[in-house]
Amino acid sequence: MRDCPARSSLPKRSAQQLLGAVVFALTSLSATSVTAQSTSGDSASANDCTAQRDISVVLSVVTEQFYDKTFNGLDWSAEVADAVEATQCSDTTKQVTDRVNQLLSRLEASHTALYSQHDLDYWGLNSLFHFDGLDAYTLPFPGVWATSSDNRWFAQHVLNGSAADAAGIREGDELISLNGEPFDPVGFVAGDNQVQVSSDGQTVREITVNAPVQSVMRAFVDASAASARVLDLQAIGKRIAYYRIWAARDQIQRDFQASMEEFTEADIDALIIDLRGGFGGTSEDYLSAVRFMRAQNPVPVFFLIDDSVRSGKELLAAIVRRDNLGTLVGSTTAGYYLSGRMNRLLDERYFLYVAVGTFPTPGTGDIEGVGVAPDIEVAPCRQHCNGSDPILDRVLQLIIAQ
Repeated sequence: MRDCPARSSLPKRSAQQLLGAVVFALTSLSATSVTAQSTSGDSASANDCTAQRDISVVLSVVTEQFYDKTFNGLDWSAEVADAVEATQCSDTTKQVTDRVNQLLSRLEASHTALYSQHDLDYWGLNSLFHFDGLDAYTLPFPGVWATSSDNRWFAQHVLNGSAADAAGIREGDELISLNGEPFDPVGFVAGDNQVQVSSDGQTVREITVNAPVQSVMRAFVDASAASARVLDLQAIGKRIAYYRIWAARDQIQRDFQASMEEFTEADIDALIIDLRGGFGGTSEDYLSAVRFMRAQNPVPVFFLIDDSVRSGKELLAAIVRRDNLGTLVGSTTAGYYLSGRMNRLLDERYFLYVAVGTFPTPGTGDIEGVGVAPDIEVAPCRQHCNGSDPILDRVLQLIIAQ
């Protein structure tokens, strides 16, 4: 493969010419796969090196599919041309991904982002959109969903019953190193891993975390089932049921419905449904089990929300408010409610999510860009939480006080 010319030696062409050089014919299927292909004429410079070819293909898909043809008021053809021209042959897939996402963020639209195999979202979204079983797109994954802040990693979510949970990692813990290297959320190896963590930002402990090879969706299904429990607070004479919906999947919906039936028979005094973390995709059908349970046993129901609640789970929160099915506690949801199309690109080295349209809100008010506000606001803890969960703690206080 030839090296591409240095940026300063690229021929000067109009933005429209450069855009024309990268447009590909695409299908209108809900899932699109694009592999590398040779072109001729004006597009030759975009194929001189892998990085330029990659960004050209990715942005051509966005140009074709993005629902807002004004591109949020941007001179889109010029922006694409600048991004292609700025890309160097030596750029890694991460650098290509970062450059694309910098541009996509200016569209100010949900469900519009690029992921590579270096991102946990790549593995999660691919497994979410793989409907033939739960064992595709696997990686060593112990069940900790980490996010970065100022080049430091924190456990935003720890899946119920996961290896990370069993090892003692708690939400808000800082994840300092993994097997002697700076922490990387996709850097686990199959089997035992040594992880340095800090719960308070001062003391550091090293723990062993076993990472099973599994898909993220498999982990979400197992974690949802593992979350179901009844807290028997004998000291105050209350029984509190809890369930966390990690994602939308038939197995999760069936387990959720079965758990609601069990909770009804358990003669509970309150129900907590945790919508935080994971993925969306849920439909109003998930609330049918709650409606049935409340008809049998009209106990207080609390739904936990924050800005990690997105898409279909935001619809659930909005319907809860519309139909007065319970109390929303936490912070405002993400406001990610556009209809997205997934694209596996370039031999599946990239996963591109593109907003392709709006999604109806059945009498709930706008969600995209707004989110769903809580009835009782409680700020979540994101860093060095010492194992505490302010949102859950507040709900328990409310239940105990009743």
